[in-house]
Amino acid sequence: MKNKFLNIILILSQSFLLSCESLIKEIDPSFLPETDSKLVVACFISPQDTVLAAKVTETKLLIGTTGDIRKDITNATVNLSDGNKSIRLIYSPKLGYYRALPSELPILVGKTYTITVSTPDGRQINASTTVPNNITIKEVKIDSSTVNDFQRGNTVTNTEFDVKVIWQDKAGETNYYRAISAYDVNYEISETRTNKKLSDTLISSLVDLRTIDDKDTDGQLLSLNRTFLPSINIAGVQNNRVVSDKRLNKIKVGLFQTDIHYYNYHTSLRRQRENNNPFAEPVLLYTNINGGFGCFGAYNATWQEFNAK
Repeated sequence: MKNKFLNIILILSQSFLLSCESLIKEIDPSFLPETDSKLVVACFISPQDTVLAAKVTETKLLIGTTGDIRKDITNATVNLSDGNKSIRLIYSPKLGYYRALPSELPILVGKTYTITVSTPDGRQINASTTVPNNITIKEVKIDSSTVNDFQRGNTVTNTEFDVKVIWQDKAGETNYYRAISAYDVNYEISETRTNKKLSDTLISSLVDLRTIDDKDTDGQLLSLNRTFLPSINIAGVQNNRVVSDKRLNKIKVGLFQTDIHYYNYHTSLRRQRENNNPFAEPVLLYTNINGGFGCFGAYNATWQEFNAK
């Protein structure tokens, strides 16, 4: 579970950077005026954290709304504070982000935390977030069905899963939620002629069951679900090596109660990815970073694990 939460943080940071790039990839920078670069921060904290992590980059400001990611900022001073105690996150060249142990600054429900990022050239940005309560999963329904895929001229049989998470909304307050499904798939690689096993490759993936708030559904039974194909059979011969899919045997389901910043950011990210109409109004990513771009948000997670059938 430790590695799973770390993977979640990394995936969120990576998706943040990719989404920033996608907004301006069709624009030729030569037609736009030169402006100062802006700092970009992606940081999401939770009581379940096994590491406090923050990704810091800089962007060339375009059209006053978003920008083109240029490079990682590796020499910034990144501080995280709960109002009484402040710690510094240290940059890891190997991992590519700033980090600290949660034991240095425990993430607690109801507390407000502030992240401050400053650079040697005098730029400084900050943002605050309050950690939400936990939410109990009432029920998880997992259904599976066999589907046929046409791959490389062959019909391949795979298993499709439908995951549904059900919970009771807390009445009398505004709440924000996100549900995800996590799974690991092992791929075995062996030599063609001898059939000797060479290695096992573990691929971890997350499926977003999306975000929801309780507007107009206060105190009601809520649910999120999604159908997905988690294990694509990639069996075949590649460079005298046989690759076979061993398929997954566990599915982890997470329900997050989030703060408004986490919710707004991930809602805008989903809408941006689903906006495939080239003539439609562009969807701008939500930001709560004062003086820069990005998101500093908080969530509280509940996990359940099930056997894949």
